[in-house]
Amino acid sequence: MNFISINKQSNLITGVVTAPIQPIDTTKILFINVGEPTLNKYYRLLTKARKKGLLVDVGDLASISHSFLDSLIENDKKR
Repeated sequence: MNFISINKQSNLITGVVTAPIQPIDTTKILFINVGEPTLNKYYRLLTKARKKGLLVDVGDLASISHSFLDSLIENDKKR
């Protein structure tokens, strides 16, 4: 399974983790389970962001991936 790691304070995506089970969220990092279509969208955004020396913002990915947005909302409801 693939998980996008998000810095909670900055809302920037810090990377992708592949693991058999969901990693445990920390006080600084949140992990969201994502599928291949969302990963492809993320990597396209990352390519553009790296040209400017930036990371991808969560909102940018959520605006083009409805499944990612749903995952964020679902995760927020669990808290």
